[in-house]
Amino acid sequence: MLRPAELAATCFDNAVAEPFFASYKKELIHTRPWNDVTEVRQQTFVWIESYYNRRRRHSTLGYLTPTEYELGFRKIIGLAA
Repeated sequence: MLRPAELAATCFDNAVAEPFFASYKKELIHTRPWNDVTEVRQQTFVWIESYYNRRRRHSTLGYLTPTEYELGFRKIIGLAA
């Protein structure tokens, strides 16, 4: 059975996910032994919400943190208004 053309795999399928999971494994998962899955889930949430999404510099944002980027965007919008 053939897959529909829109579902055909391309070399870009995981272009965004792969760097995220590489960072996740390097910066959190492989840093220490874990007691159970619940602990991993809790620390994953903390890592994503307090570090990865807020303080980590992103190349797509000109190597600014999301907070810095948002502040700059708001300044531009304020000047345009």
